[in-house]
Amino acid sequence: MTRPDPSRLGLPPLLAQCVTIAGAALAGAAVAAIGVPAGWLSGAMIGTAALAAMRIAEPLTTPFRWAAMVSSGVAIGAAVTPQMLQKIAAYPVSIAIMAVSVALSTYACATILARAPGWSRSTAFFASVPGALSYVFAVAATDEKADVSRIAVVQVLRVFLLMGFVPLIVAESGAAVGGAPSGPIDPLTTLAVLAALGCAVGFAMEKANVAGGMLFGAMLISGGAHALSIAPGNPPPVVAIIAQVLIGAWVGVRFIGFDWSLFAHSAPAALGSFLVAVGIAGLFAVAAGLLLSLPFAQTLLAFSPGGLEAMTLLAFAMGIDPLYVGAHHLARFLLISFTLPLALKLWMRPSKPL
Repeated sequence: MTRPDPSRLGLPPLLAQCVTIAGAALAGAAVAAIGVPAGWLSGAMIGTAALAAMRIAEPLTTPFRWAAMVSSGVAIGAAVTPQMLQKIAAYPVSIAIMAVSVALSTYACATILARAPGWSRSTAFFASVPGALSYVFAVAATDEKADVSRIAVVQVLRVFLLMGFVPLIVAESGAAVGGAPSGPIDPLTTLAVLAALGCAVGFAMEKANVAGGMLFGAMLISGGAHALSIAPGNPPPVVAIIAQVLIGAWVGVRFIGFDWSLFAHSAPAALGSFLVAVGIAGLFAVAAGLLLSLPFAQTLLAFSPGGLEAMTLLAFAMGIDPLYVGAHHLARFLLISFTLPLALKLWMRPSKPL
């Protein structure tokens, strides 16, 4: 039996992953200490990305990913209240508005990128799809004209910037945000049962190819238990911190092997498309908030073109309704998954001369 290859630090992979997570935790603590909203999450991501740039970060294996998803789901589910459940009636209208936002954002950003030097139309399209990263990369890999490296630059940079700057945008907008749930603390035995059941349900959802299955399985179990008062309180704050650190590290390790030279060449186009995407999301978030009497912070996080797991946990960390945000990002994933082939066909269709 062969031993696993050591990391760049000369450590076994498991120990190297622990070092990566420790670095993420230290960066998260530093950013949280200066009062940045959701600092543990964004700080962990920034710290891990820095380690990746120095080529000393280690990719996180499936057990760490599952730990991130389950701990996040248990923490988020604890924030579920009957008041949140009563607002579900507003979701269909809000999701419909978000769908229009996704279509307009994709078209606008693809148009911008397609005009940049060195960008094919297919590369511009895949780089502009706001979400469902794994699915987008899988489809792009089958297109000979799509440059997956350029797509990765734009997609990874967008998630990174969103997690780093959206909390600051929300704070500067003057929108009221809360903090972590307060009240009695769940016993350790309750947490263990919720985590075990959440892991089991999440695993089944993963096998059924449900997007973010492990996260939503744990959210379903924890949210149901707390909504029905089966679980008496909230997880200890350390559970939420661990969840944020692990999710931040998981996002940050995407920068391992990142082509920084390509980033330098693609940065103007990537940043331009990012600003357009956020601007469109912000306008539609304002419209949805006014139409449905919802807080701007809530609609902005739901409409922002970020990752499903990261944005849902970001909402929880900022004291914003995570059910609303999570439902929208899951709907975004499903919308993209079902419409991507048709949208690509329409985009690639040659325009008729006037």
